[in-house]
Amino acid sequence: MLPIVDFKQCRPSVEASDKEINETAKLLVDALSTVGFAYLKNCGIKKETVEEARNTADEIFNAPTDKKKDYVVDRETNFGYIGLNIEKVNPAKPYDYKEAFNVPNSALDPSTEPKWPHELSPNFASLTKSFMEDCKRLSLRILEVIAVGLQLKDRHALEKAHDCMGRKNNMGGVRYLYYPPIKGELELNQERLGEHSDYGSITLLFVDDNGGLQIETEGTYKDVPVIEDTILINIGDALEFWTKGKLRSTKHRVNIPDDEVKRNSIRRSIGYFVFPDDDVVINQPLQFKGDADVPDPVKDPITALKYIQQKLLVIHPMEI
Repeated sequence: MLPIVDFKQCRPSVEASDKEINETAKLLVDALSTVGFAYLKNCGIKKETVEEARNTADEIFNAPTDKKKDYVVDRETNFGYIGLNIEKVNPAKPYDYKEAFNVPNSALDPSTEPKWPHELSPNFASLTKSFMEDCKRLSLRILEVIAVGLQLKDRHALEKAHDCMGRKNNMGGVRYLYYPPIKGELELNQERLGEHSDYGSITLLFVDDNGGLQIETEGTYKDVPVIEDTILINIGDALEFWTKGKLRSTKHRVNIPDDEVKRNSIRRSIGYFVFPDDDVVINQPLQFKGDADVPDPVKDPITALKYIQQKLLVIHPMEI
């Protein structure tokens, strides 16, 4: 069982004392430095809010295929719909048996005009924007708590590296995932979602009751049980790079169930992906208490934008 961290005293709407932040920070960092995943409870995002967002996305996924293709993902912005058997997050495996709709942070910027699927789901844009704002507030508090638990020189260093969340110049955002019932034969070794690690800093994952998520521990994949009234948090590659491996970016996947009932059931999840701002160097280690005041500059700096763009090229190997 993954660790369960009670975030009640640190949720965004609460004025947390240093003592309360320190207590939660230790629990959270201990969890994320061992398995890279944890459950969060009492995080401040209402169950009804998640359900509203999920249901409005369902209206898109349940629309006719030709209508959904009108909103196919834009390669440049990463906004839009991705059809069944289009992505492969593990390039060594067949295409993922899933659909998705991506809404990057840039879609919330007033200067942009993304092609929202109003005709398929009239409330999708408004509910998604509201949900993303809730996730942003929670994520920034989590980043502060992690920084305290890591004993960084600047407890706000991680927040500063994510200053553009909710607008342009940050590739994070929300990703609605829809796993349809499995019909017919699958390709050899095909998964609903191939094994991979996430690319950014942290991910907030809101799953339904159908399960299927597995994480890699000690070389094998183990089921992650669904626990009511919790969300999952996991570490991405950027934070593993920044902490030189202290926090783990753990590989995970969504398997093809053996159970016929589950195979014939729809699975839905929402991922809120927290990425550093585009120009932030992710292979420059963080400054911990006791480190030199001026860090040695990293050779061959890699920005968040460059890293993420490389990854997107790999998971979209075919024309959409």
